[in-house]
Amino acid sequence: MALRFEGNLTIKAPREKVWAFLVDPQAVSRCLPDVQSLELLEEGKFKTVVRVGVGFIKGNFAFEVAMLDLAPSRHGKIKGHGGGLGSAVDVESTVDLADDGAGTTRLDWKADVVVSGTIASVGARVLSSTVEKKMGELFECLKAQLEA
Repeated sequence: MALRFEGNLTIKAPREKVWAFLVDPQAVSRCLPDVQSLELLEEGKFKTVVRVGVGFIKGNFAFEVAMLDLAPSRHGKIKGHGGGLGSAVDVESTVDLADDGAGTTRLDWKADVVVSGTIASVGARVLSSTVEKKMGELFECLKAQLEA
């Protein structure tokens, strides 16, 4: 099952500050819901374990994540692959940053997610609403951290 998510956010912080936060796995992990652990592998690569709950399916997923195509303070791509609970998830996401005037930054993002296995069995509607809720939590936290 393939899903696409996208959106934008205006953050009352300079673009360089937003970028520094986004490329710091430790900082971003504070905003990712249900992170159980984070292990830095090398520059731009890390492993993480997250608690997943979609419908009746609940448990831990292990992900390997790489930051690619980084154009500092402007653009980045994140690719991740993970599995658990008889399922696999592949994510490819991009973020683009632009000055939005008066020290604010516009963040545009897109994420393509491919899910297979048990989690795909809950259906696109349930999966989409769960992911959208988690993405909302992530961006609310990100904004709060950066505007503090």
